[in-house]
Amino acid sequence: MDINKYMTISEAAHRWGIPTNTVKNKLKPSVVGEDKINKMVEKRLIKYFIHPNSKRRDWIISDDAMREWFPNNDKTFLK
Repeated sequence: MDINKYMTISEAAHRWGIPTNTVKNKLKPSVVGEDKINKMVEKRLIKYFIHPNSKRRDWIISDDAMREWFPNNDKTFLK
């Protein structure tokens, strides 16, 4: 496993040169649909954690998820 293939929302936005809110919108069920998010989780392209006392999801995003979402913006510099 290469740790550099996984990142936070903020890092993903920075590495791909896109606004943070653009990445966040890809993770909102109300925007993209719960089914799409669940499929990406099942494919292990994204992962989230919800603390038992919270409703907020903390996300980890893979390079592959970013390439799927933004195929023309691949600016990954960490290999």
